[in-house]
Amino acid sequence: MYIISGEFRHKKLISPKGDATRPTSNRLRETLFNICQHQIQGAHFLDIFAGSGAMGFEALSRGAGSVTFIESNKRAIECIQKNSLLLNIQDRCQILCGDVFKLLKQLAKRGNQFEIIYADPPYRTSVNPSSKFYSETIIEWMDQHSLLKEGGLLFVEEAFESQPNVQDLKTLTLLNSRRSGPAALQQYRKN
Repeated sequence: MYIISGEFRHKKLISPKGDATRPTSNRLRETLFNICQHQIQGAHFLDIFAGSGAMGFEALSRGAGSVTFIESNKRAIECIQKNSLLLNIQDRCQILCGDVFKLLKQLAKRGNQFEIIYADPPYRTSVNPSSKFYSETIIEWMDQHSLLKEGGLLFVEEAFESQPNVQDLKTLTLLNSRRSGPAALQQYRKN
């Protein structure tokens, strides 16, 4: 895996071994950054379910001011730490390990806000057996909290056949849903 464009173009990234994480395709990463190319400069970027951190490192390479990574897998966290050292950008990275929703609450409580948020939860996976998919829960959570700045963009990746279908959003507007191979990328704006 490597960075596609920007300051760190073609730099290789370390990724966790095994199938505990699923890398986002280069094509989907390129699609996302084509969409937000005018908002990325200096932006605070939040990468949720970060895996190797490829999306966040791509954001930094393309001009984001800082990235906060949230990941629960300790091997993935080690890869993010190693990648930040390889790129020598530790001062622009905040790396958080633990339960996604607890960490999101902590960030919100501290008053953190982000211009761009990207969430790539495990496909077709629920918070618990009787609840909605992670992707839908993330969208609803972002709708009810102010972690995403007004006018900011939320991107959620999910399996194409399991795209989130969240109704009655109060502060988020679905702008677009795109297919990229087996994945769907939904784009929301904070009103």
